[in-house]
Amino acid sequence: MQTPKINSIFDYVIELKGKYNYAANQVFAVKQKSEIIAKMIVISASEDKAYCLAKGKIENLSVGDAVSASKEESSVVTYKEMFGDIIDIDGNYIFGENKVFKNKYDGSNKAFNTPNKLLDYESLTTQLNTGYFSIDLLIPIGRGQRQLIIGDRKTGKTHIALNTIINQRNQNVKCIYVAIGQSQEQVALIYNLLKENNALDYTMIIDASSSNPYDQYLAPYIAMAHAENICEKEDVLIVFDSLTNHANIYREIALLTNKPVGKEAFPGDMFFAHSRLLERSGKFKGKKSISALPILQTTENDITSLIASNVISITDGQIVTNSELFASGKLPAIDIDLSVSRIGGNVQKPYIAKVAAEIGKIYHLYKRHIKLASLKYDLNDETNALIINGQLVENLFIQKGISIYSEASMYLTAKLIAWNILKGIDNIALAIQFIEHLIKADSVAKSSFEKLITSSEADETLIRDYFAFMFKTFSELNHLNWDIEAKQTFVISDSNLIQNISKQIIKGDNNGSQNN
Repeated sequence: MQTPKINSIFDYVIELKGKYNYAANQVFAVKQKSEIIAKMIVISASEDKAYCLAKGKIENLSVGDAVSASKEESSVVTYKEMFGDIIDIDGNYIFGENKVFKNKYDGSNKAFNTPNKLLDYESLTTQLNTGYFSIDLLIPIGRGQRQLIIGDRKTGKTHIALNTIINQRNQNVKCIYVAIGQSQEQVALIYNLLKENNALDYTMIIDASSSNPYDQYLAPYIAMAHAENICEKEDVLIVFDSLTNHANIYREIALLTNKPVGKEAFPGDMFFAHSRLLERSGKFKGKKSISALPILQTTENDITSLIASNVISITDGQIVTNSELFASGKLPAIDIDLSVSRIGGNVQKPYIAKVAAEIGKIYHLYKRHIKLASLKYDLNDETNALIINGQLVENLFIQKGISIYSEASMYLTAKLIAWNILKGIDNIALAIQFIEHLIKADSVAKSSFEKLITSSEADETLIRDYFAFMFKTFSELNHLNWDIEAKQTFVISDSNLIQNISKQIIKGDNNGSQNN
């Protein structure tokens, strides 16, 4: 074998010459005066030639320089102290609390790990809540699922992923955010947002800057190796933001190395590049789960491009954002008609799945009939009720900023809409607050709620009438003028119950003027 030498330099791509037993992803180093000035990784090779990605002082490299195989550890090491910090692909501290990394996870995986065997996977059983009603009800995600977030630039894709990370607080899920080709300003904003919402304790940020193609190429694979190390004992959520930037670097490398390209100038193994990454997620026997949220950017809401169609076929569903919805202020700007989850429905709790089906039916019927509302037709009572409830559902799906809620709150809100109780209430947020306090303070309400979620034989009509009566009583006591039809009258065991709840949540504002 010959000592490989640099034959050509194409920006960050280096061509090596010399007969050598090259291996895929092999790491070489260039030394000058006993100092490593650059390292490179093999991306393609023949018997006497190899193309490598280089990182380091590339400007100091010259044609004819000899390279040597690096003794660098090929396995990725994950430390528990990495959570709360921004690190690079080598595991070095960039920003954060600058802790000493010493407590390792037991797992030891390589960036380009071997694929999991089919029998290693288990069925998904637990829902991964995002904090958005529209997703958690109609497009549910399971722990271990691969769910694509796709849409035009500046339509809130990253925010959806970050909101999902924030909603994993106290859920025993570790999170990894991979910034691929993001600006320093963007990474800083993400760090601060997670810090403000107390999400950094269980989140690590891996930064591959836009000025470093080497890091951008490797970042998703190294991040997945970190996830595999952690999932030996803990569930993991990993966000790739974005695989569009990764694909662009992959294409650029192909063009620099004269690799044959096809549709949209991407190389033929572009599909493999992302499938070997995303298919490492899932729920595994003897381990925990890795949930993956890859992000892709489209142009003019076109989800049929090569990369988009590739990743859609690899993942278990997609959340599609829409620029028109974003411009109209309907946030999150999720196009529910184009969004789908192929697995998530199986992980919903039975009572959540039941009310989700009811809400989905109301919403889709409402979208069909919405045009009638703008016409001067006399609509029958049933259609009027449908349009009112559909508007309530649509307003429920508008959640601006960071959104965190309990599963019980989501279920109650959806159930009250399905029961047609909220149509005469002009302050939905106050109504939900009241019902949550009522369930905690009133034994009848608590028992009724427990029957709803545990028994398929619960008398929903009676429970609905009880909650409607309590809403009406609360409204009359506080002069809220809510238009509620209470079909039955009930005896309240504690005469001060409604008054005590009112003192806790009204806070001097009895007119219900803040609409949800």
